[in-house]
Amino acid sequence: MKKVISASRRVDMLNFYLDELISKIYAIGIENIHTLVIWTKNPINIYNSSKLRKILEKIDQVYLLLTVTGLGGTYLEPRVPPYERIFEVLPKVIDVIKDPRRINIRYDPLIDVTISGKRITNIDEGLFEKISKMAGELKIPIIRTSYVTLYPKVMKRFKRYNIKPLNHEKEEIEGFISNYMMPIAAKYNIEVKTCVFPSLTKGGCIDGHLLTSLHPKGEPCSLAKDKGQRPGCQCTKSIDIGKWYLCFHGCLYCYGSPLLP
Repeated sequence: MKKVISASRRVDMLNFYLDELISKIYAIGIENIHTLVIWTKNPINIYNSSKLRKILEKIDQVYLLLTVTGLGGTYLEPRVPPYERIFEVLPKVIDVIKDPRRINIRYDPLIDVTISGKRITNIDEGLFEKISKMAGELKIPIIRTSYVTLYPKVMKRFKRYNIKPLNHEKEEIEGFISNYMMPIAAKYNIEVKTCVFPSLTKGGCIDGHLLTSLHPKGEPCSLAKDKGQRPGCQCTKSIDIGKWYLCFHGCLYCYGSPLLP
C-alpha cells in the first residue's frame, strides 16, 4: 500500500524548507506516495516554484491543508499574508492540484486576545463569513477549526509581549461553532469540521477515507488511527517528513518553533 506523506505538521516546509521538501519526496519515491499532504499558511510555491510544480504533477494526489485564520498580517501573525491575498492565488494552486475538493481551509486556531487594550480575535462571525464566501466561490468543501491551546511556553511569550488571552469555556466555543460557523459555512456549501477541541465532528485533518475517495485511481490508503498525535486527534496514519525547524511566520501563539522565543 502506498503511503500518505505529511509535509508537515511541524513546520511550513512549502515556504521555508522547499529544497528539503523536494529532496525528501525524491528519497521516498514518487511511485510510493498515495497522497502528499501539504500544510501551509501560504500556498504560492505550489505553482510559483517550477521545480516543485513538475514534481507535484507526477504525484497521484496532492492534498492541501491551508491555514487561514483571518489574522494574517496582524500582530499575532506578522509575516503571514492577509487572507485576501491568499485567496487571490488559490485559483492557480487549484490548477496544479486539479480539484478544489483536495483543499481544506483550516480556520485554526480560534483565538481571542488583547494587546495593549486592543482586541484581536477571529471568533468573529463577520470575518468567518468573508472567508467562507471566498472558499465557497472556489468550491472548497471543508473548513476545519479548533480552539487555541495555550501551552506554558506560549503563555510566557504572551507575558513578554503584553498579550492577554481572553479565555472561553468549551461550551462557548462549541456554541460559536455550532450556532454560527456551521450555518454560515452551509450557505456556501461548505462543511465545518472540528479538530481535537472541541470534537464535534468525525474525521481528522488527514482522513484516509476521504483521501481514498478523492484518489484519481481509487487506490486505498491506511485507515488506521495515527497514534503519534495528540489525544483526541482523529487523523489517520501518515508519515511526517518535517522537523521542528525554525518557522519564520512569527505567529505568537505557536507551540512549535517560531521565529520569536
